[in-house]
Amino acid sequence: MSTDPIAAEERIASPPRRYTLDGDDAVEARIEQDQQITAEAIAAAVDPMHFAALVLIGGYGRGEGGYVHIDGAEPAPFDDYNYVLVLRKTGRRARAALMRRLAEVAESLRDQVGVDVHLSAMQAERLRQAEFSLMNAEMRWGHRVVAGDQDLLLAMRPMPFHRLPAGEITRLMLNRGALLLMNQQRLQPGGLEPDAREVHFKQLLKAVLACGDARLAAVGRYHPSYPVKLERLEASSGPAAELLLGAGERDKFLTLYRVAYRHRFHPSYGEFDQESPLDWQARAVRLWLSTLRNFEIHRLGSSFDSWSDYCRPVIGKGQTGNPLLKLSLGARAFRAAEALRRPGRAWRHPRERLISALPLLLSESGSILDPCAASALALAPQTLWKDAADEFLRLWPRLA
Repeated sequence: MSTDPIAAEERIASPPRRYTLDGDDAVEARIEQDQQITAEAIAAAVDPMHFAALVLIGGYGRGEGGYVHIDGAEPAPFDDYNYVLVLRKTGRRARAALMRRLAEVAESLRDQVGVDVHLSAMQAERLRQAEFSLMNAEMRWGHRVVAGDQDLLLAMRPMPFHRLPAGEITRLMLNRGALLLMNQQRLQPGGLEPDAREVHFKQLLKAVLACGDARLAAVGRYHPSYPVKLERLEASSGPAAELLLGAGERDKFLTLYRVAYRHRFHPSYGEFDQESPLDWQARAVRLWLSTLRNFEIHRLGSSFDSWSDYCRPVIGKGQTGNPLLKLSLGARAFRAAEALRRPGRAWRHPRERLISALPLLLSESGSILDPCAASALALAPQTLWKDAADEFLRLWPRLA
């Protein structure tokens, strides 16, 4: 990753005074009410001696959440609410049991606030040692503590974006590419059901936005704020622009990115009613594949001949961690015997197997999957594409 000082964001951002960029008082009041409902429900389910803070992250946490007006009048959130629950003095088993209980609370909250509520947990005592990940760096930079210790995250070490491990961007591309694979499944073989169109275009445009993230990260200009991202993408020029936007692709990429950007804040998927989901999917997949290839060549410092070549375990995908922990995670995800059958993959993070297979899944949606992708997913050589996609998406939530 570049060390461009312009991209250095060492500070913790001041708590945002808004949940959205441009929502009116009614929009802000609605989202604030949702936060109170959520905080009360979660705090009630956690022993006060263990509850440290409930932290709102993501778009709403940094003041960039999306919203809609139902029937042209009543405001409502559009994006999911994402939270980190910070706990004190809880062991692994106790945390796991608590999060299982809170999954039921989150399900009930969805009916009250109208969007999905996602929870993850962190230990207050280990904030200083928190992984230098994209999620943690973004949380540290921009968040809102909706309940508990307002200054808790000051304990986290600096995580400047220009020093973000490059494998974290590869991981982001994996997670957004998985959304494209979900789309591809829905398009196989008979098209798209009418009630799935909004989900299809929402997920597709999320992948487009991630391509902007990867292109910025490749030149050390990544930033979590979408207005800043758009400004940096549009202002790019000179040799860096070719790496950032692709040779001869600037206008085409920015046109697509601006569409995704607009829907990020003001979703109006009715404008796609006369559009072909298949054509838009193809555009997004081409962009995703091109962006991932360029970013990975930059990260690796060398090229690769094809996605089958990239799929090989000798090409690392940048997913770091303790070797024994990676071995253990792989054994749980793919069975212990898999380590003996494919030792080249066993010592890498099992997430790398998904990263290896996904470009082939997205670029080759025929009847039989590429043998290397099948191997990466611990499947037989003649595995059907549909079965491989099902297996990928079964593993993905556990390893993402």
